Amino acid sequence: MVSDAKSDLIERFQRRERRALSEVLTLVESGEAPALPAAPSAARVVGITGSGGAGKSTLLGALVAHIRHQGLRVAVLACDPQSPLTGGALLGDRIRMKLDPADEGVYFRSFSTRGAMGGISAAVGPAIQWLKAFGFDVILVETVGVGQDQVAVRAVVDTLVLLVTPHSGDEVQWEKAGLIEVADLVVVNKADLPSANRVRQQLMAALSLSPGAKEVPVLATTATTGDGVAELWAAIVAR
Repeated sequence: MVSDAKSDLIERFQRRERRALSEVLTLVESGEAPALPAAPSAARVVGITGSGGAGKSTLLGALVAHIRHQGLRVAVLACDPQSPLTGGALLGDRIRMKLDPADEGVYFRSFSTRGAMGGISAAVGPAIQWLKAFGFDVILVETVGVGQDQVAVRAVVDTLVLLVTPHSGDEVQWEKAGLIEVADLVVVNKADLPSANRVRQQLMAALSLSPGAKEVPVLATTATTGDGVAELWAAIVAR
């Protein structure tokens, strides 16, 4: 019976039924997923990380809209702290991410970290493979608010974007010391604020002094207005 149920699930998944995808990802999260039915297709996997309040969810919403305008299908895996009541994902500021529920080209899933270290759920890696097999062109992974030792997302994405804000203050210090060394792109969000350019210059200086640092662009966005989002996507594609 169980085998028949999973066979039916795989058949529906291969027909690209979104409900089947949701059911598979639930099994992935519980560690009971069946084997992938086919080799995952090519997809661009992008991680968005940074401290709490940096505007990751808002920027993701703007980025999804821009990607959809390119005619690409996009999935979002958002990692949230564990709810003390349900054990599931504590959605937090997820309401700020504006997605069109009628758009079949967008898929969103929130995973609880369930206490896992590194800012992402342990289910994210396997989930990415299933999303690739489902045929998405772009997969965006959002971490919880992270510190300098929480870089697990680096291992599961092609491009890692570090988000900071003009209000980062002393937090810029840990970003300089940790995540900035593994990020492919650094973005100063809320760039309309007066201190944005100063923070951007600080980050550029930190990168120039980092031992063996690669060429990491430091971009500016204002997610609430969409300013800089097209440039961010162009930089992601260029990498």
